[in-house]
Amino acid sequence: MLWLPDKKSLKAMARTRRLRRRRRLARLLILWFLCFGLGAASAPSQHALLVEVDAITAAHQFDFVDWEFGAVASEIQRRWDPPPLPNSESEQQTLVLTFLEQEERMAELKHKLDEIFTVTTGSIQQTTPLAQELTEIRAAQNEIKSQVEIILSRQVETVLRDEGFTTARVVFPPVAFRFVDPPTGLILSPRGKIQNEHFVGLQPGLDNHQRADIEGMLEQRGDVSSYITDIGGLGSYPTMVINHAFLPYLIDTIAHEWTHNYLYTFPTNIAWGYQTHPQLMTINETTATLVGGEISRKVITRFYPDWVDQLPPVDHTGQALPAEPSEFFLTMRTIRQEVDRLLAESKIEAAEAFMETERLKLVEKGHSLRKLNQAYFAFHGSYALSPGSIDPTGPQIRQLRAASPSLKAFLNRMGWLDSYEDYLDWLAEVSRDPPSS
Repeated sequence: MLWLPDKKSLKAMARTRRLRRRRRLARLLILWFLCFGLGAASAPSQHALLVEVDAITAAHQFDFVDWEFGAVASEIQRRWDPPPLPNSESEQQTLVLTFLEQEERMAELKHKLDEIFTVTTGSIQQTTPLAQELTEIRAAQNEIKSQVEIILSRQVETVLRDEGFTTARVVFPPVAFRFVDPPTGLILSPRGKIQNEHFVGLQPGLDNHQRADIEGMLEQRGDVSSYITDIGGLGSYPTMVINHAFLPYLIDTIAHEWTHNYLYTFPTNIAWGYQTHPQLMTINETTATLVGGEISRKVITRFYPDWVDQLPPVDHTGQALPAEPSEFFLTMRTIRQEVDRLLAESKIEAAEAFMETERLKLVEKGHSLRKLNQAYFAFHGSYALSPGSIDPTGPQIRQLRAASPSLKAFLNRMGWLDSYEDYLDWLAEVSRDPPSS
């Protein structure tokens, strides 16, 4: 006898098929990311240093596999069945601004609580109302977090669509991020030169004692310099973005991390050589910084015009003018130049003693600088648009962007670079034939 399913059974069967398709797609995306996106950070290496790093940090390593399974599955579910959003653009903007106000208030409460414990050791009567308010605001923010993530993603996609970053009229890769505390970054550099050789993702929230213990064990080897720091985002998929109350920075970070995802769609070394070629890492990070700033400015101008006066000024090409370096950045630039000189002369101990002396001077001036070593400069040196950077890559990337007819043309040309020599050839080409003003 032939069984004919009723409408209810047909719907249930359709739901089951959809669920299976989503799970299959999630597994494929996770497999792609783990095989390629994480690079050296996800695959065990036979190199003795990385084996030792793995042993020392095992208890603190960030579980990328677990995070990706959850994040990709939730992203598929969110795109299939998104949470309801306010109908009007102005209501959506208001929701985003509410989220920012909550973030600012939580930062104030955390600062007050830290102050109470630091200055007076605190009491239950003093801290309970503040802690209770902090818990309530955090819960209220969590209620709207997914909506704000979708709103900001769509606003960034709107600008990217205007810039031509579409495939079949869809922005690719889609903008997808999560507000999270990103992994804490462990950076390793050789002692004899400043070079970001390895990045290892550790659990967020490591305290200073834990960081110092890990760094100390690694540096007992005698050949590496290590530095553990917080980061603002990570180019996973969906990308990780740290909560922040300053909207231009927040959108800049979203677009910055999306740029890393976009560059990964090219089968070339500019993305895939990120972990193994320090020069390409600097080019990649500097490009993402420039693109993030440009997209952020356009999103702010279009959707949040009241914030425009908080953006940096631009030059005649529409690019943000380099910020004037503060006294701190000028000092760091001078320190870096002297360290480079000493290391070039193989005076490693002298360079390290000099950095420690200068660090203590900066601490006396009120700068919270836990550590200053080769790995510190290797990490921060990857961002060549930083006011304190001495790397010529920053001005070079600005020059290449100014010579490009559009943001997409610039990023596509960058994406097809297969080596540092390709990059130098492009620079030479632009220098021979500068753009007409």
